[in-house]
Amino acid sequence: MKIGILTFHHVTNYGATLQACALWTFLNSQGYDVEIIDYRPLKIVWKYLRPLIPLKQPEKILVNIPRAWKMRRFLLSHVKLSPKKFYDKKGLEYYRDKYDVVICGSDQIWCLDSFRGFDSAFFLDFVSKETTRKISYAASFGNTVKLGKYHETIRNLIDQFQTILVRDSNSANIINNECNQKAIKVLDPTFLIKYDAIKTPPKIQGKYLLLYFHAEIEPEEEEFIKSLAKSENLTIVSVDQPKKIAQINLESASPKEWVGLYSEASYIVTNTFHGTIFSLLFQKPFNVFLRSDKQNKVTDLLRDLNLENRIFSVKGKPQPSQEEIFDIDYESVSKILESKILESKQHLLQAISLETVDDRNKVVM
Repeated sequence: MKIGILTFHHVTNYGATLQACALWTFLNSQGYDVEIIDYRPLKIVWKYLRPLIPLKQPEKILVNIPRAWKMRRFLLSHVKLSPKKFYDKKGLEYYRDKYDVVICGSDQIWCLDSFRGFDSAFFLDFVSKETTRKISYAASFGNTVKLGKYHETIRNLIDQFQTILVRDSNSANIINNECNQKAIKVLDPTFLIKYDAIKTPPKIQGKYLLLYFHAEIEPEEEEFIKSLAKSENLTIVSVDQPKKIAQINLESASPKEWVGLYSEASYIVTNTFHGTIFSLLFQKPFNVFLRSDKQNKVTDLLRDLNLENRIFSVKGKPQPSQEEIFDIDYESVSKILESKILESKQHLLQAISLETVDDRNKVVM
C-alpha cells in the first residue's frame, strides 16, 4: 500500500519538522510505502526565505542559513519525500491518483487565521475520492473557532474524508458542529515514536534550564525564570530565539540537537505546544507561559493528562513553591499517555486499512 502525507514540512520550525518526521517514521515502521508530498506554496517559501536575505539586519544571515540548512538535511536523511515537488496547487493534480491513501496532517494545517490562510490543498481537494482514501491525522484548526466564509467549501471537502482524526477538542467541535461529521481526537505524531536515534547530547557543562519561547518574555516571567535558575544553580540556555536573560543562546541548533537539549535539561520553560510535548516525553519538570494563540492546543493536552497546574500565570498571583514547581507525578502521566498513544496508533492504522485493530500486538510501540 502506498501512502502520501501532506503536512507542513518545508519549514524552519522544530515542532513542525519533528511531527512530519514522526508520522512518516511510524508508518514506515509498520511496513507501508510512505512519502511526504513535497508541496511548498510559494508564499510560504518566501516567508521562510525572507529572513535569510540580508536587508536591514545582515548579521541574521549568519544564524538563519545554518539552521535552515540543518533542518533540510535532517528531513532528507530521516524521511522520504515525493519525487516531484510543487509550488502551487495546480501542480498537485499530478498526485490525484498516485496513492492508495493520502493523509493530511498533523499540525495546524486547517488554521484559517495564520499567515498561510486558507489552502484547499490541505483538505485534499486534489485527490480523487474514487481511487484514493482520504484521511486526516492530528489535523488542527489552531485558534480558528469558526469557518466563516469558508464554511460551505470546507464542509464539502470534509464530506469526502473516510476518517477524520484531529489533534484537539476545538478542531473536533468544528468538524462535528459545522461540518456535521464525526471527528476523533488523537495525539500529535511526535508521541508515536522514540527519540534515542534522533538526538544529539548537548555540549553544555553543568545543569541548565532550557528556554524554548516564541515571544518576548514578560518582566514577571523573566523574574520567575531568573529566580528559579538562581535557586537551583542552573545555567539559562535558550534554543531558537535568542533571549537576553540566557547565558547561552543556540539559534541554529539542528533538530537532533534540539531534541538532545530536552533530553538533558534539568528544567524547561516554554510557551509552545511542541515544547510542552517534549518536556512530557522526557519526563522533565516544566512550566508553560501561555499566549492566547496557544491556549486551545496546550490547555487541551495538559487537561487530558491532569497537568493543567503546569500552566503558570505569574501576573497578580504568588509564585509557586519549589515543591509545586518540581512535583510532577510522571508515573500517573505515563499510564495515561501509554493508553492514549496506543489508541492513537490504532485509530490511524484502522483508518488506513479500514480494518479494526483489536490485536494490540499488531501495533508496534
